[in-house]
Amino acid sequence: MKVVKKFAVFYCLFRVALCSDIFSITLPESVESVRGLCVFIPCTFTIESQFDTDLQEDPKGIWRKDGTEHDHIVFDSKTPKKNKIKGKITGDLRMKDCTTIFNSVSEGDSGRYYFRIEAEELKYTYKTASVSINVTDSPPKPTLSLYRDQMEVQDRRLLEGSSVSLFCSAFSPCPTQPPTLLWSPLPTNNSQEQNQNTSFISSQLRFITTHLHHKLRINCTATYQLKNNVTKPTQRSAVLHVLYTPRIKSVSASPSGPVKLGSSVSLNCSSDGNPAVNYTWYRENGEQMETGPSLTITETNDTHSGLYYCRAQNQHGAQNSSVQLDIHYAPQVCLSSHCNSSSEGGVVCVCEVHGRPVPKLEWRLSGIPVPPSEDPSIREESVGSTGLRSFISIHQSLTDTPILQCVSTNKLVIATQLFNLASLGHKPSTVPYLILSALLLLCVAVIGFLLHKLKQLSGKTNAPNVEGDTYASLQLSAQNSDYETLQPNREKRVNEKKS
Repeated sequence: MKVVKKFAVFYCLFRVALCSDIFSITLPESVESVRGLCVFIPCTFTIESQFDTDLQEDPKGIWRKDGTEHDHIVFDSKTPKKNKIKGKITGDLRMKDCTTIFNSVSEGDSGRYYFRIEAEELKYTYKTASVSINVTDSPPKPTLSLYRDQMEVQDRRLLEGSSVSLFCSAFSPCPTQPPTLLWSPLPTNNSQEQNQNTSFISSQLRFITTHLHHKLRINCTATYQLKNNVTKPTQRSAVLHVLYTPRIKSVSASPSGPVKLGSSVSLNCSSDGNPAVNYTWYRENGEQMETGPSLTITETNDTHSGLYYCRAQNQHGAQNSSVQLDIHYAPQVCLSSHCNSSSEGGVVCVCEVHGRPVPKLEWRLSGIPVPPSEDPSIREESVGSTGLRSFISIHQSLTDTPILQCVSTNKLVIATQLFNLASLGHKPSTVPYLILSALLLLCVAVIGFLLHKLKQLSGKTNAPNVEGDTYASLQLSAQNSDYETLQPNREKRVNEKKS
């Protein structure tokens, strides 16, 4: 039937004279409408040329339902109050336009309709062509189509950053009461455009996809305005599937905060990405630890402290994020801590401790804290990231106190190292020994000198004749000789001082 109608219209364009001599009508095969809305029937007709003058007088259009006889009349353009179906011929019958709108149709108005034209002697019912009106209780859902780069995307899968368009088309049976189209939710940075024809109204929504649009359900709602201000909405939805690189949401440790040495800790990584994300854990030195969203260390030691990186990756890219793991343990005093006697007669002690957090260190003499001062002097230096080394120099006057303590503390515990100063066996100074040695040498020299002089005096004295008086004569002679020698020297020194 459609082919015949199209052929007739085509033929009329080129054979006007022939077509003007026949009765024909152009109607859609069927039209749809919704209860409470109007129905639009596009319609044109031709007549025999002998009736052209009659058509210009006062023509009227008649619609008959489910038959062509007189008793099937449901609409007469000249008697609107008597019509079984309300409406209006909006076309100009003089121009052979029989386009008609029936208002507020119901399911009972469904059927096949035939058109009749009357004007003076012109009275003709078009029986060869008719239109079927189908009235439903609810409007059909709108249709949704997704396009990227002017190509329809059937599976709704899109790359992040794509420029896309959603088309929503809703049935509009009544051009005087078209439905309103509403998008929800609206993506950011969108634009909209609407178009309408005699049967449909459409809306186009344009936007750029982001990862936030993944699994987003976008609704197109068509709302129809019925009689008595009653509205009837219908809706169609489209769920977007956006492919995008991973975005790490969080990297955390459980338990959070510092971890006690020897306990268990789990590192967890969560991210958002499409398609599914693969996880890999690394140390800050590049060492790969584990794969999967979680890394568990069952028994921690001091080497586990540091940064841990979670790498989330899929076929579209990767992202890294880190978490700091702090293993806390009690202070430990190194075996290298010791005390030595100094060359100045005092004591120098060294105490080295390690712990996390880094311990604080204090020196105590017999339980009394030693404040920083010049005597005793205290100096500290860091040892790596977990250690502290302290030096203390104690004067000899303080070494009589037998007990020296090195006390280290952090948040966990206190550690103490004792030093027994009395057991050091202080080295005496070499200065007194040098002085004593010098005095002994001087005494030896004086004695040697005196012995030498006595020997010289004894060689100059003659031996006496009487043997019994030998010792007495030598003793006397020696005394006189010395006295005589020394006496002039003394007088000489006295005269020099007077002068």
